[in-house]
Amino acid sequence: MGNKYMDYHYNDLIVFSINSDVYEALASYKEKHTFRIERGGIIAGIIEPARTQITLTDFTEPQKRDICLPCFYKRAAYGHQEIMDRLWEESQYTKTYLGEWHTHNQRSPQPSNIDAQNWIRISKRNHNSEWLFFLIVGTEQLGVWTVFDDKIVRMAQIQP
Repeated sequence: MGNKYMDYHYNDLIVFSINSDVYEALASYKEKHTFRIERGGIIAGIIEPARTQITLTDFTEPQKRDICLPCFYKRAAYGHQEIMDRLWEESQYTKTYLGEWHTHNQRSPQPSNIDAQNWIRISKRNHNSEWLFFLIVGTEQLGVWTVFDDKIVRMAQIQP
């Protein structure tokens, strides 16, 4: 599938695409894991020159120092940053940090208050993109959100 993409639009401002291989890998979490603990990582990809098209091309798996608990996931800086640095260099400085992903033991995942606060905090940091995206993999659906004007905005809820 590799070159196919799934597109999600936010008004006429941005199109967020997920490479189908990445989508399949994230969606496969519902078959591979019991959801007894949350897992997650970062997402990375390419920002098109016009800055209205952003494509998710890579993601990190949970790392050794991450905290994975039944209703809580905390990403450790160690491990994920080194993977992001390698992606950045190997892509000739075109792949960049685009946001975060994690799992929820919910059929139709919804961000918790902690998720929302964390996403807003992350979006206020200095990044290569003014747009960041947050994915939650649920037991049956995958949700995609962004932050716009300090508000959490749902872009899609997908049932693979």
